[in-house]
Amino acid sequence: MNLSDYFDRISIIHLPERKDRFRSLSRELRGLSIDIGHPKVEIPYAPRPTDSNGFTSRGVYGNFLSHLEILRRARDEGLRAVLVLEDDAIFSRRMCRAQASLVDRLRHDDWDLCFFGHSLTEGLGGLPVGLVKPPADFIWAHCYAAHARALPRLVDYLEQTLTRPAHHPEGSRVYIDAAFTLFRRLNPDIIALVSNPRLSIQKGCYSSLNERKWYDSAAITRPFASVARSARDYWWKLNA
Repeated sequence: MNLSDYFDRISIIHLPERKDRFRSLSRELRGLSIDIGHPKVEIPYAPRPTDSNGFTSRGVYGNFLSHLEILRRARDEGLRAVLVLEDDAIFSRRMCRAQASLVDRLRHDDWDLCFFGHSLTEGLGGLPVGLVKPPADFIWAHCYAAHARALPRLVDYLEQTLTRPAHHPEGSRVYIDAAFTLFRRLNPDIIALVSNPRLSIQKGCYSSLNERKWYDSAAITRPFASVARSARDYWWKLNA
């Protein structure tokens, strides 16, 4: 059984103009034996807010709204489990090989949130290979799953952050991965799992959330930045 057999839906956060990311993620999913045109795969409309609403940019706000709407719909439609991907997710070869064991763990053990992509590198060495409870806080929300048990509380929390004043101790308008971190802290009974080692990182490419870096804007440096990122991605996929 692979991931597409287990999850009720695979939702992808994608801006239509990022054709480079669509092609890349299509290839990545084929490596997991998932066709991006599969009936379970959806690419919902990406919100385009006209202002930042207190977030650091309109892109960060739009990204937050995309995650929230995917999770809200999963809750409202009674889905058992949803896999959420941002379009810059890439997967290690280990993830392709380990799908059956990942699904077996998810089917037989209790879990609420599961992050196949995360920022943890330290502290995982002494833990078993597979899905484990995180030894520390972490960020990233480009490749994760949410179970029906967590969806009502998670959606309520994310909605509340949109109404709180800046610097509220329980979180206000922050990046989606920071909101997840605060949610886990405030709900210690939530069973969060992370992959050990991590099975997904974000593809090396310029971000749609904020202004481009100078080396992505200048014609003379752009090709070199692209080659360097591709080499990093290839090396990680082979050795993760």
